[in-house]
Amino acid sequence: MKGLGQVFKAVTSAMIGVGKKENLIKDFERTEKSGPWPYIIVGFIMTIIFIMAVITVVKLVLP
Repeated sequence: MKGLGQVFKAVTSAMIGVGKKENLIKDFERTEKSGPWPYIIVGFIMTIIFIMAVITVVKLVLP
C-alpha cells in the first residue's frame, strides 16, 4: 500500500507542479522496476476527477 500512496503523492505533485529532486529520483527508480503503468493509471483517474470537479463547480456557480 505504501507504493500506491507514493504513486498518488508523485502524481499529485506533478499535477500542481511542485516536487523535490530526491522524490523524482525515487519515482524514476520505481518506474524502472515496475514500469510506468501505475503512474499512468493514477494520472488518468486524477485527471478525470479534476475535470468532474471543475464541471460540478461550474454547474453550481452558473444558474
